[in-house]
Amino acid sequence: MAQVMKSGIILLGALLSMSQPAGAQSWPGTRPLRFEVIGAAGGLVDLAPRELSNYLPASIGVPVVVENRPGANGNIAAGVVAKAEPDGHTFLVTSTNQAVNPTLLPNPGFDYGRDLVPVSMVVASKLLLVASPSFPAKDITDVIKIAKQNPKSVGIATPAIGSPNHLAAEMLAQYGNVDLIIVPYDVITKAVPDLMGNRVNLAIGSMSALLPQVRSGALKALAVISPQRSPLAPEIPSSVEAGLPELQIDNWICIMGTGGTPTPIITRLDEEVAKVLALPEVRDAFAKQGVEIYHMGPQQLSEFLQSEAARFSSLLQHSQVKGEAQ
Repeated sequence: MAQVMKSGIILLGALLSMSQPAGAQSWPGTRPLRFEVIGAAGGLVDLAPRELSNYLPASIGVPVVVENRPGANGNIAAGVVAKAEPDGHTFLVTSTNQAVNPTLLPNPGFDYGRDLVPVSMVVASKLLLVASPSFPAKDITDVIKIAKQNPKSVGIATPAIGSPNHLAAEMLAQYGNVDLIIVPYDVITKAVPDLMGNRVNLAIGSMSALLPQVRSGALKALAVISPQRSPLAPEIPSSVEAGLPELQIDNWICIMGTGGTPTPIITRLDEEVAKVLALPEVRDAFAKQGVEIYHMGPQQLSEFLQSEAARFSSLLQHSQVKGEAQ
């Protein structure tokens, strides 16, 4: 009788185990995994965690919650993750802020290098340099020539200081050795009417935001800010072809964990993210938004962030882009 009861208990345990989601027993705990996102819902940085949250629960066995915490140039969301328990339930979704903020905002109340650890690079979006239709430039070489002939006369629209768009404007000014005037906008799409009305000359923004206006003829594309042309717009020259090969930056999105999170948890999440990114339907969903898969694991991402932090630090310390006069 005891043997029968023992067998029944073993069988019941096996059935209960089979009823749980795949991966549930190996993930650390049953609480939801939370992505703390530095941007607002609907923005580019929000796209990656939303897509991942559709697929990760099936493999890790717990729900995935996306929480948007915009503000303080990403430091609100970063602070939440930096101060969280390192138990594999709280992760940061961020962009160039991870490499810029140590220079731009060096005292956020936590240590970027110690309290946040790399998990995965996920996607990247190429940036586009566009001009007002009436601005007399057909490429970057022309922009540099015009800006040198008329110093401090060329205005360039970008979003927040420290954003990839702003860093690209800094690169254009420094590597082209010209003075440009920054014209700030909350989001780059708000600059489109001013570009069309020739109230601002240039803008740098994501392909998804500006390419429709280029295709409609409302704006003029000067270059994709990349060494290669974009498959989304193969007719637009790269920055190398357009006259300034040093002008290179992508709007990339990566995942960071809390410092002290055990390595097996970091490795496991990166592996699961890589599996999701390999799905054809996920690639298609990103491609429709003008976004390309750009995966890196923890070690490669760590090296990349260190390299970008050094590059951006030098760029910001030698800033040549001046704010618009108030």
